[in-house]
Amino acid sequence: MITVSAGAGTGTTAFVAVAVKAADSGGALLWWLSVAAGLVAGLAGGIAAQVARRSGPDLLPDVPTSALQGPPHNLPVLSMYFTGRTAETARIVGVLRGPDRGRRRDERPVPRVCVLYGATGAGKSQLAVAYARDQLDRHTLTWWLNASGPDALRTELLEFAQYVGIHDQESKNVVLMNLWRWLRDQRGWLLVYDGWPAYEDALRSLLPSEGDGEVLITTQQNQGWDGLRASPIGLRVFPENEGIEFLRRRFGIEPKEASEQDLEAFTRLGRQLGWLPLALEQAAAYIVQAETTVAEYLRDLPGGASVEDTFRLAISRISETSPAAVDLLRLCTFLASEDVQKTTLMQYRSVLPVRLRTVMADPVTFNRAVLLLVDHSLLTRSGDWRDGSAAYGMHPRVQTLIHDGLSLAERLEWSQAAVRLVEACFPATPDLLASRPVCERLMPHVEAVIDKLAWGDDADGGLGASQDPEALARLLHRVGAYQEHRCDWVRSLDFFEREAELREIGNGGDLLGRATARYAVARQHYLLAGLDDAERECRRALRLCDDREEEAFLRLRAHCQRQLGGIMREHNRFPEALRAARTAVGIYEGQAWREESLDWAVAEQETGLIHRNAGRLTEATRHYRRAEECIPTRGNQEPPDYTVFRAMLQRDLGIVAQDRGQLEHAESMLTEALTVFGAHRGPEDFETAQIAKFLSDVLRRRSESHKEQARRSLRLLHRRDLSRRARAELDRAERLLGPVVELHRKRSEAEEHKYAACLNKLGSLRLAQGRPAEARRTLEQAEAIYLRLYGERHYYRAKSLTRLGPVLRAQGDGGGAEHVLREADGIFRAALGDDHPALMAVCEHLSDCASDRGDHEEAGRLRREADRIRRLL
Repeated sequence: MITVSAGAGTGTTAFVAVAVKAADSGGALLWWLSVAAGLVAGLAGGIAAQVARRSGPDLLPDVPTSALQGPPHNLPVLSMYFTGRTAETARIVGVLRGPDRGRRRDERPVPRVCVLYGATGAGKSQLAVAYARDQLDRHTLTWWLNASGPDALRTELLEFAQYVGIHDQESKNVVLMNLWRWLRDQRGWLLVYDGWPAYEDALRSLLPSEGDGEVLITTQQNQGWDGLRASPIGLRVFPENEGIEFLRRRFGIEPKEASEQDLEAFTRLGRQLGWLPLALEQAAAYIVQAETTVAEYLRDLPGGASVEDTFRLAISRISETSPAAVDLLRLCTFLASEDVQKTTLMQYRSVLPVRLRTVMADPVTFNRAVLLLVDHSLLTRSGDWRDGSAAYGMHPRVQTLIHDGLSLAERLEWSQAAVRLVEACFPATPDLLASRPVCERLMPHVEAVIDKLAWGDDADGGLGASQDPEALARLLHRVGAYQEHRCDWVRSLDFFEREAELREIGNGGDLLGRATARYAVARQHYLLAGLDDAERECRRALRLCDDREEEAFLRLRAHCQRQLGGIMREHNRFPEALRAARTAVGIYEGQAWREESLDWAVAEQETGLIHRNAGRLTEATRHYRRAEECIPTRGNQEPPDYTVFRAMLQRDLGIVAQDRGQLEHAESMLTEALTVFGAHRGPEDFETAQIAKFLSDVLRRRSESHKEQARRSLRLLHRRDLSRRARAELDRAERLLGPVVELHRKRSEAEEHKYAACLNKLGSLRLAQGRPAEARRTLEQAEAIYLRLYGERHYYRAKSLTRLGPVLRAQGDGGGAEHVLREADGIFRAALGDDHPALMAVCEHLSDCASDRGDHEEAGRLRREADRIRRLL
């Protein structure tokens, strides 16, 4: 067991017990981190104090530096048998500590990156541990990360972020963005990414790109690291002298006591196994446990023996004395290679096969089986059973060996057992804040059981994990719901699609499950702007609900109709959107359970949104007010989500006021809504960001209005006051919009349409700031996104063109400005009619273009058209 030093005090409160992992060598421990909520705050304070002592006085001024005892870290224990690797260590030091000749003084520092690559079992992790421990005093913070897969690494990074005091957010990407920002502002840190599978551009988001720190990566890949500007260092098998020294230490023989026969035996064993550290560890563990000799062990090995042969020999010996121990290995084969918690196994053992759960019912017998596996270096154990932190793990090479040795029937049995185990312990309410840590920790196991699913021959009905399809389907649905809750809609779509496909196997009779899965798929497509796919899946779900009047089906039908209304709204098919929304409202109005949640109120809000997009602002306002009346009463103790929903309605009313040109009223309402969202969801929540985006645009428009008033004013002091107000509003708009754009840029791959909306507002802000070239690039980028996602005749694209027109005019391209504005006018009129509020801005900008070319009659006509639409509002 390892302690994570928080850098505070001399008592036990300065430390938290954490089990960690060092992969590759057979005697290494499992990575595992379990920090109670009360301890996290203290740890965050300790780490802040430590970093403050080394890199700045502002983080924790109230903690005296005299109380600090060394930099915080969570490094695994270095094996007592570690030896050699002097040359490789020197090369790592040279890469991570050498002079930085490629950066100018005025550039932000970027982390130095060293990639340590080598075959499985070469001892990469142990060398990384040795380097990090040797350099502890030189770093302000050292953190070990399990990078064996995207889910495992993301979980580790989120726990690291929590440790350093970064607040949790709905979006995991936001948390990571804040972590990178925190690292950028610190100095002298070291992150070790252990077991990175391969370098891909998609994984760059899991690496810090800025900051004065170091990154050490262990991997099997020796190519493809050019984009990271990393320096790869190869790690091969032991040289013969280091291999002999390792075996001497492993067998506990003092240097003076090692005979020539011992050294000769070690040499024969090492040459037989190719001096691979993992194979030497496995062989030594077997020899010690079997109380045999090296010569006898070599006689049992086949010619040309590999590391796999050493494992087979150990497994064969164990199966004779403890078949249940081998069953535990088989189960772990279908789980992630790390963090198989003992408490989870014990709590949910009823879902496991009989022989294993029978042994687990007797803790003494089970512990003996585990110890037998640990002593043979087939299983790693970490943590402390007394505080519930005990956990197990297997080297991936052992997992592969056991998996390949199973018959089809055994693969079906243990694949299904792993699915049932993970499904049993995955929270049934993954959208709750309290469920996040458990869900995130289980994600590596979820990915493992899905990736390793065993499927039999359909002819005999053996479908592996689908022999109990409900368990797998329930797991997929919960995981999809968790990923949706964390705003990772690409991944949630993948899980929901797998669930929907599974539920269709055999055309099962669970209509509600099938319809729910299709609705979930439709919702993810909608969030990702895949409108055609969303409509198709939504209608499939509705067909499955036809003629069913049970409450569960009615609730689902209402959800589907609301979703269909949103899809039709985005398609500019407003009559169909209203029919769907009204159908949902009608379902709620006829049911007593409508008072149980906000669903009825949300349906009214969505009806208002359809009217607003269609330009019927009075109807939109009426439905927003109606939505507020539909909020269930809860007395003086209104739930927080009800308070937030009221703020949403205030936001919507503020947007309507903006559409009507009532900018002062819009600013007031949006500011109040932003305050509520900031208090309940934090400044980096996506809904909070949406309000900030609209408020920044209101401020930009108010600034332009004040500038125009200043130009027309004949009073010097009044003109100066208006100019100051205009500048202040632009400054505030910049402060609001900048973080929103950055937030959406980080998620632009999954939510390009929302990023484009931010770019629209940013482009107009840049024009107001007198930066037309920047404004043009920004708006052309937004227009290109809308063109690709929605096509050339969608009114979203027309919004970008409307904002682009004034930019081209400011650059002296009046003809180009009039061209894009005429195109926007045609799109708006075809999609939204001749009276839509969006046409006001188009007509006003076209009037300016007509005035520029001296056509005052046309300019007047366009002004009158804008006024006509304004009066209709």
